[in-house]
Amino acid sequence: MALPQDRICVVGLSKTGAKNPITKVHQSLVGSFVIQVPGGEILEVEFNTILPLTSDFLTQHFVGKNLLHDIDDMASFVLSGYMGDSRRAIISILKDARCKLENYLAAVKT
Repeated sequence: MALPQDRICVVGLSKTGAKNPITKVHQSLVGSFVIQVPGGEILEVEFNTILPLTSDFLTQHFVGKNLLHDIDDMASFVLSGYMGDSRRAIISILKDARCKLENYLAAVKT
């Protein structure tokens, strides 16, 4: 898949608890975001969850949000709408991906 020049892929990482099934299968939880730059809109996202339905559920809420400006809204949604053991890990992924995007945008400006 060839991406237009105004899109980048940002990957956020987080560890999960020792008893979490994700840890047993993947070691850590990963979120991969296709972002429109420089604006920060999430065009596509996927998580390496055990069940595809979980990734699809999160994707439906995150696509169209802005990784730079909508972190609080997305984190609030995870805390109130996702009842899995990986809630904190998903929020950490969002923050990690935002940090990487901010670093990328700062480097592009210089």
